[in-house]
Order: sequence, then structure tokens, then C-alpha cells
Amino acid sequence: MIEPHLAATVKGCPVYVHSVDHERGLVLVDTGMIDSTPKLDAEWEPVPMPENLPREVVCVINTHLHFDHCGGNRLYAGVPIHVQARELADARSDADYTVRAWVDFDGASYVEHDGEAEVLPGIRLLPTPGHTRGHQAVLVDTPDGLVVLGGDVGYTFRELGSGATEGQRRVLALAAPTWLAHVERPHVPRRN
Repeated sequence: MIEPHLAATVKGCPVYVHSVDHERGLVLVDTGMIDSTPKLDAEWEPVPMPENLPREVVCVINTHLHFDHCGGNRLYAGVPIHVQARELADARSDADYTVRAWVDFDGASYVEHDGEAEVLPGIRLLPTPGHTRGHQAVLVDTPDGLVVLGGDVGYTFRELGSGATEGQRRVLALAAPTWLAHVERPHVPRRN
């Protein structure tokens, strides 16, 4: 079972994270925000909603490390956090990429991947570059078939349907129900 959690709003736009109820425990895809910074407040007007985040998880998967997707990672010190190696390197090397203290914190336990990988049986990572070079989607095998947790592969289904990036084309080719980080409900995306 996949459940959306409203983890924040940024400039009034919702930011959803998703939990996957797996036989080994709850898997959390992205972590939203648990607080803010003066710089983010001035530019993005975030409203963090840490009370909506599940706390007991077996692992976290970050689709990418922008502040509104990794701002709650600090709640999960010691928990494996799966990310593409390129994404972690970019977040650590580009000063304007994210809030670096939200990436590198005491107890951060990153598991770096270089391409497709299986995190747990039935939960796989698919590199979907475009929004960031190291963006990844999460593929979940459910009793009803494949479901995609797409993060910011597209902000909207219209944008995703453009197929403008390699990552968007990969998700479109799956023709599976897809959740996006800024849309409340899943949809099977189609090429515009």
C-alpha cells in the first residue's frame, strides 16, 4: 500500500512524500521539510509539516536532494537513505543546490547507487535525470501491478507528458500509475 503524506507547502504548492507498506517495514520516499531557514523563508515561503511524517521506517529513498525533498532526512539518523551517487555528489559540491546541513548531518547513513538497483524485494530505483542529474524514481510492485513514485520527474502530469527529459521519457514508457511530489493523486501519464 502506498500512502501520500503532505509534508510541506512551498509558495502555496503542496509537497507530498510517500510511504510504502512493505513486508519488511515502512519505506519512506522523500522527507519533505521539518523546519526552514531565513533564506528559504524569504524566497520560497515554506510551511513545514513534520507532524505528517511517519517516524518508524526501515529506510528512506530520496528521489533527489533539493531542500523540500530532503529537509526531514535528519529525523532518520542511522536509517539507510538511498540516493544516486551523482545526486549526493552534486548536493555536496554546489553551494546553491540545497541546504547542505540537511544533507550532511550527524548520523546520516547514505547508501549510494549508480544506476538501477533493488532496495527491497519489489522496490526498485530507476534513474530519471532531468530535474536534477541524479534524480531517481521509485518503482513499486503491488498486487495491482507496477506503481511509480516519480518525485519531481515532472511538477505536473502535463509537464511529465511533454517527454522533454530522459527521465520523463523513461517514466512515460512504463505506462504505469505514477505519483508526483506536487500532485495529490496518481495518474497514468501519457505523452502530450
